[in-house]
Amino acid sequence: MTPFQKFISNISWTVLGKILVQILLFAISILLTRYLGKKNLGDYATLLVIPVFIRLLNSFGLETLINAKLPALNIRDSSRGEGRYLVGRLLALRFTTTVMFCVLIYYCLPYYLSLIHRPEFIEFRWVLIFYFAAITIDSILSTLFMTLLRFKVLVKIESLGAFLNLIFLIIFIRMDYGIYGVLYAYIASLVVTNLSYLILSWDQYLGPTKMPKCGDMKHLAWVSYGITFLGFGLMTQSDVLLMNFFKVDGGEIGLYHLATGLTGTMVFLLSGVAPMALSLFSETFSKDGLEELGKLYCKIVGFSSYLTVPIYMFCVFNSGVLINFIYGSAFEEASLALVIFAAFAGIQTALGNNFTVSTLYVIHKRNEAIRTTIEGSVLNIGLNFLLIPVFGMLGAITATGITMVYMV
Repeated sequence: MTPFQKFISNISWTVLGKILVQILLFAISILLTRYLGKKNLGDYATLLVIPVFIRLLNSFGLETLINAKLPALNIRDSSRGEGRYLVGRLLALRFTTTVMFCVLIYYCLPYYLSLIHRPEFIEFRWVLIFYFAAITIDSILSTLFMTLLRFKVLVKIESLGAFLNLIFLIIFIRMDYGIYGVLYAYIASLVVTNLSYLILSWDQYLGPTKMPKCGDMKHLAWVSYGITFLGFGLMTQSDVLLMNFFKVDGGEIGLYHLATGLTGTMVFLLSGVAPMALSLFSETFSKDGLEELGKLYCKIVGFSSYLTVPIYMFCVFNSGVLINFIYGSAFEEASLALVIFAAFAGIQTALGNNFTVSTLYVIHKRNEAIRTTIEGSVLNIGLNFLLIPVFGMLGAITATGITMVYMV
């Protein structure tokens, strides 16, 4: 089976699974958005910046090491002992650093909240710590399943997690727990999925091991870590941070969160494709060299664009109808933001940006990846400082959109 045939055979399970997960996530999105309202939705988005940013600090390039190195190790060592050694050590490291960063959040959170003028959010300290721990463990375990191309299992676990999230959310909403309920519903569902990942992947970290040659692993991990950390300036969470810094109204932040979240949710077909592509890129480059890698890259970019660009176009031309139908007329003000963000996201996808960094990793051009990330982060933050004080939320979304296209 060729690498592209592997991609197609697994993408079917990815698409089918994501359709089911997406239905559940839409229900969750509708429930929490209508329940919280614009102001509380903005507060919710502001709180999420904290665990998301700390997760980046805690990444240390481990997900990239699994994605890029595990397939090659399993090809080279048929006993898979080298792969088990790598996975076992990386999981142990992730659990250790997670505990350390939980302590960091506990003691440093008051200073951050003072910076963004929201000291009242200190009451959420413990729930944010639990949220961070859940998402950072989920990140490495789900990456492991994607790398191993165990998409049938992955889809089942993700579907279970989304279903549990919905059930817990309904329960907590009926109990009127507010933002706490939304956060704890997600945490509870991730606890179940993380335990499922650990149980079903035990053979990947337990058993006979053999130390692999490190080669460029450390360099790859640090390069990936640098790109991930610097990439915070490219994420929507950095926009939310700066909007709070410039004291943008919480309702406007809520509309921003809705527009960017809905755009990302609508292109669910791409979920999981990038990690799977990186795994296949690594395998192809190891076996067949640069020329075959280039052919595979073109096929995957074309296939992904074919699946997702029409969805972006639908968002652009039907933004008002879409928001009214899903969230109600109270959120209609987010229509223009959705048009802007969906247009830029569609252009970025059509140009293949979702797979550019993956390819640079595989062909050992990591300095170019770092330089591009730094340039994009500086551009986005600079545009935010210029546009947010003048245009508020629309300035933030425009800055992010321009940067997304520049990154290509």
